[in-house]
Amino acid sequence: KIWAPEGSVCPSLTRFSTRAPVVSMSGDNSSELEGDHDEDQSSVGMLTKQQQEQLDLTKIKVNVQNEKYLLAHPEIRDMISVFVHQVLEYKPDNILCFAGDFFTREDLLDFVKTKSQAAREASR
Repeated sequence: KIWAPEGSVCPSLTRFSTRAPVVSMSGDNSSELEGDHDEDQSSVGMLTKQQQEQLDLTKIKVNVQNEKYLLAHPEIRDMISVFVHQVLEYKPDNILCFAGDFFTREDLLDFVKTKSQAAREASR
């Protein structure tokens, strides 16, 4: 038995691709994208050292912001916990549809509160 809310709508998954988009390096802005180095064609699309350092700093900043947000909103941890429990319980064939249906339910907040409270009481 697979859980799905009444009136569940799951879009076609054919629009999703597992391949990364191909970025063309031709045109007037190619030197801007490549950086100011004089390396051979194998460096096309690679980040310069400065770009990589900036990317690393940005990743750290985003991770810190995400952690602060999660600490300020403990209901998100409950929501993810309930979602994972539902996935393990119902073992959906299509996890994307299941996730879409789960996170768009109109009663999501009440459902998460009820399930979280029940889980806490069961663990006592």
